[in-house]
Amino acid sequence: MSTFWWTAGVTATVAAILVAGTTGIIRSSASHEAAVSQQVGGDAARAIPAMIRNGCGGCHEIPGVPGAHGSVGPSLRGVAERAYIGGRGGRNSSDAMMRWISRARDVDPKTAMPNTNLSPQEARDITAYLYART
Repeated sequence: MSTFWWTAGVTATVAAILVAGTTGIIRSSASHEAAVSQQVGGDAARAIPAMIRNGCGGCHEIPGVPGAHGSVGPSLRGVAERAYIGGRGGRNSSDAMMRWISRARDVDPKTAMPNTNLSPQEARDITAYLYART
């Protein structure tokens, strides 16, 4: 077998493996997001405009949200994996997250996080985004 055909065969095999692997990651991410959205009752696709409109990125770094590079509050990268919401805000759950992002000072009066007064649907959408995409 010539070197050309061997190289072409190896290149095609590697390309096929990369495409298959990437497609699996995309499917896995899409199915994870769908499961989170169903559990929370929110739509992660609606969250970015809501976070921009409410200025979340002024205080937080939020992966995937344009201009969200704030450093006043913590980065929201990996927030779904944390044990607690807002330090004293309670154990990490979608219900605790929705309460925290809309009425943080009702949960902890000493927090720097303001009450955003998000609508229940906006809170669900943002929670779905944070749990599925960060």
